[in-house]
Amino acid sequence: MSDAALTFGLMLSNRGPVLGYSTPAELIELAVAAERSGLVDTVWSGDAFLTNPRLDAITLLTAVAARTERVRLGPACMGSFTQRAALDLAYQWASLDQISGGRTVMVACVGGGSGEAWEREDRNTGVASADRRDLMWERIALLHRLWAEDEVTFQGRFHDYEQVTITPKPLRQPSPIWAATNITRLASGGSSGRMPVKTLAKVGEICDGWMTHSVNPATFAEAWGHIRASATVNGKDPEAMDNALVVNICVRDDPAEALAETVDFLADYYGIRFSPERTRDWTAHGSAKACAATLRAYAGSGVKHMALRMTSRDQTGQFQRLVNDVLPLVNQI
Repeated sequence: MSDAALTFGLMLSNRGPVLGYSTPAELIELAVAAERSGLVDTVWSGDAFLTNPRLDAITLLTAVAARTERVRLGPACMGSFTQRAALDLAYQWASLDQISGGRTVMVACVGGGSGEAWEREDRNTGVASADRRDLMWERIALLHRLWAEDEVTFQGRFHDYEQVTITPKPLRQPSPIWAATNITRLASGGSSGRMPVKTLAKVGEICDGWMTHSVNPATFAEAWGHIRASATVNGKDPEAMDNALVVNICVRDDPAEALAETVDFLADYYGIRFSPERTRDWTAHGSAKACAATLRAYAGSGVKHMALRMTSRDQTGQFQRLVNDVLPLVNQI
């Protein structure tokens, strides 16, 4: 794997207005500051429908698009990808891409949740959780066509359209669609012990990139190798495939304090209280130097981009530490 410099993105915590630690205006100002820093090349926004309520990702990213000029814009990840109506989603996202000047990257996923909230979302959106993954793959294929062709006729298991044209189309052609898939489970960090080769091959076959979390550099490198191999087999340039690793970050001089703050933040964010050990697995925490070293450990693994979520209610203070103290160190270590 190449040892190219890592790039970084800022995840806007759009749960903040619901949980009371940020306002919509503050989120937009953080995005503007991220672009001005020159150290952030992408602004990401979380997304969900009825589980973990938050500001709508497309609406928030559109507001950010109007205030920025350079950064890419995308969801990390689009948890409502299978719950939204397909044509509405295609139309809204194409409009966002037009407004942004062609800076969007769609990241599809099946969403997250458990228990009653997950079942309630199934019931009220009419999309069974058992169908979400197959629906996601089929919808990725559909959107690729809707964003590039006119009079699209598409007949699948979940979609049946005849001579549909979405206008305007995204400015960037082809308009990139990634998939977010995880090797480890969100709550436990555990896995089946087997590399999900078939899923990774599907990413390489039909997607333009991959997003994941909670993997060490060696595991990421192995998974990315499967995706690149699939891209090659399917006649695509593996070098053109993109990726992002989601990493939590909390910068405090006391690493124990940073870890405890992250545990509390994620408990509010997901409604799940992760153990300190699980939290440590996907969090850069402690001093600026320690956080930079954690991020730098992925250089050479195939990771191209890190989507950083600040796991503190003090979003502005953490942002200042991130851009002033941490990121300038990462590619120098």
